[in-house]
Amino acid sequence: MDKATYLQKKEEQKESIVSFQREDFCFRCFRLQKNCLCHFIKSFNTKTHFVLLIHPMEAKKEKMGTGRISVACLENSELITGIDFSEDQSVNNLINDPQNYCMVLYPGENALNVSSDDISPIVCLEGLGKKLVVFLIDGTWPCAKKMMKLSKNINSLPRVSFTATHESLFSIKEQPAEFCLSTLESIHFFLSESQRRGLEKLEGRHDNMIDVFKEMINFQIKCALDPSLSSYRKKSGGYTSKEERSRSKKWGSNRIVFKG
Repeated sequence: MDKATYLQKKEEQKESIVSFQREDFCFRCFRLQKNCLCHFIKSFNTKTHFVLLIHPMEAKKEKMGTGRISVACLENSELITGIDFSEDQSVNNLINDPQNYCMVLYPGENALNVSSDDISPIVCLEGLGKKLVVFLIDGTWPCAKKMMKLSKNINSLPRVSFTATHESLFSIKEQPAEFCLSTLESIHFFLSESQRRGLEKLEGRHDNMIDVFKEMINFQIKCALDPSLSSYRKKSGGYTSKEERSRSKKWGSNRIVFKG
């Protein structure tokens, strides 16, 4: 091969190479900028300190799930990963701090219902110089039940709950029962009831959580309907709406919740 032919082939190879542009990346939610939801988030402060206990499987799988969105929205919150928190130093420090009054947002027969019960035990905390700390478990309901069962320090805490007035908006995901809400929705509803009953003064700022949540759902549905993506729902004829699906009967309320 002579020099002229060699140089011509080399030039042809250069022209055939497709140049790829590096896409911008968000280091807050670990998503590509085009898929990022962070610009929708308007963080706000609360009197209540929220501690989200996230299952490792949920932490690994969901880069920006409802738990992480909640922590991004709530200035007075933190996220701790694990399954059994009985010996977790961060969790036990919060529980053993005499300035904290710790509860776990989880259904139960003896749970204090912030929607309808006498909430004076919580109202009086500020006068006593104590701060309300609410733990939540972020994971699937089966995982949450296991985490509650294993974490003796968490399942021994007084429980707080609410009476949900609507089903979950999480249309892309099946909930095992009508009263089951996502982590984000549970926090939002708890804050709504706390505001209604004078525990919080948010002036509706917490509603931004639902705005971001809806954006997340719309993004997930868009991915589920896109055949070019790995998340495309190929089974059962593709993605189906919540109205088209029937809730599985494998769950009963006694199996969903850890009674303690």
